[in-house]
Amino acid sequence: MAYQWWQGAVVYRIYVRSFQDSNGDGVGDLMGLISRLGYVENLGVDAIWLTPVFDSPNFDFGFDVSDFLTVQKELGTLSDFDLLIEEAHKRGIKVIVDLLLNHTSIEHPWFIQSRSSTEGEYAGYYIWSDEIPNNWIAAFGGKAWTLDSVRGQYYMHSFFRQQPDLNWRNPKVVDELFAVTRFWLDRGIDGVRLDVINSIAKDETLRSNPKVLGTRSRVYDRQRHIFDRNRPESYTRVRQVRRLVDEYDDRVLIGEIMAEFPGEPELAASYLGQKGDQLNLSLDSSLANARFSAPSWKRVAKRWYEATGRLRDPGWVLNSHELSRFSTRVKGDQDKMKLAALFLMTQRGTIFIYYGEELGLPDSVVWPKEMKDPLGKRFWPFMKSRDVSRGPMVWSTGPGNWFTSGESWLPFTKSANFYSVENQALEKDSMLTFYRTIIALRSDDLVLQMGHCHFMECKNSNVLIYTRSSEDGRRMVILNMSKRVQTCSLADVLEREEAVALRLFSTHIDGRAKETGEDDVELVPWQGSVYDLVDQRRKSRSS
Repeated sequence: MAYQWWQGAVVYRIYVRSFQDSNGDGVGDLMGLISRLGYVENLGVDAIWLTPVFDSPNFDFGFDVSDFLTVQKELGTLSDFDLLIEEAHKRGIKVIVDLLLNHTSIEHPWFIQSRSSTEGEYAGYYIWSDEIPNNWIAAFGGKAWTLDSVRGQYYMHSFFRQQPDLNWRNPKVVDELFAVTRFWLDRGIDGVRLDVINSIAKDETLRSNPKVLGTRSRVYDRQRHIFDRNRPESYTRVRQVRRLVDEYDDRVLIGEIMAEFPGEPELAASYLGQKGDQLNLSLDSSLANARFSAPSWKRVAKRWYEATGRLRDPGWVLNSHELSRFSTRVKGDQDKMKLAALFLMTQRGTIFIYYGEELGLPDSVVWPKEMKDPLGKRFWPFMKSRDVSRGPMVWSTGPGNWFTSGESWLPFTKSANFYSVENQALEKDSMLTFYRTIIALRSDDLVLQMGHCHFMECKNSNVLIYTRSSEDGRRMVILNMSKRVQTCSLADVLEREEAVALRLFSTHIDGRAKETGEDDVELVPWQGSVYDLVDQRRKSRSS
């Protein structure tokens, strides 16, 4: 069976401002990224996914676009972007960009024109009202409506007031945004990730959302967002974007689905479409928000697989630019991080890893005077700043950790030298070496990429066992997700599978093990192993 390049792929997400600075201003840029493509290639990933690079006043650091057709000056130029595409493709690396089609900056020419008059070409490019028409709340706090002093009307914003929502019910707006999408596809990108794409269509009559019973700490969560998100028209528009993207060969359409905490796999899967005519991949945050335990991760994974079914592909995310890093969530325990990584790399679908994840990089410590994140500034000290997961990449133990020759725009993580690429590249048991190994394991094994996943019942609730199967073979994965030695019986599993197990990889034992058919397997704390399940009858015939 032929697969698309993104099916089973590993995608490396890069927060461009924090990856590599090339000119000493303390901000990562495109030329810096180009200089590090060799590192990305050696990591073994299939694609890079860039945070927004469009021109922006940087109120929300690229997520407030003032010009969709130019590159932000701090990050480089269009020529730099074209060179990035060229150099990445030379190395066999695909390039995916963030497209923000729900809103713009208040400094975008469209909004400047729209606020100037209630008449004219741009008057209906945004959502305006003479009065606050409903109870909608902005996700980042406060009402979703702000009075504009120039136009004398209220405009709607799902996030900050500096990010007014576009009016997707206006055909001219749709045409403009489709032209933006074509502009970047024509430059040779291999895919787009659509930001909060389920928020683009609002209720036509702007009805109020129903309230949620019970207490929720965040005001935004005290409503059921049925009129400002997930309108039927959103699905229609996503289908239109998909048709546009499909006009280009081998391009992927990915969507971020804004959902209730801790995640809604069924909602994310619904944007894949029943006929494969919407997103190619959607992202769900349930795993990133789940407790690190065998029952919890099994429950999350089964729910994601059940939502997508066998013919649609799940996307797996453990870290992002908005969440505290997984390393910090598990208090820097490298055994836990390695086990989590092995879980990811042995799932069906597409794996998304976040820069520094492969180093075990923890959160940066960012004090109020150092904060750049407007959300962190607004809610400090009641909420952790998103800056903590956006700290600079640590390349070496030299000045500026080889990220910059100047002063970094955000602080490095504490004990940065310990996590540096320079040090970890020399250590055979480092996190970086581990990631390179398991990415290679996955890349060489079509079964691990695309095989059906079946979770086995295990009497030991601390142990997670699942099989992967396809016409290319069968694999079995066993994970001890506890701090104690655990024993698990494999007799029933192997008898049912009519197989013997050959160990291919383990987090704690080097090399390839001999055939094993014992009733019990003993696993040290946080140990994970991958086995090749060999048909017993076939093996008997060959011996």
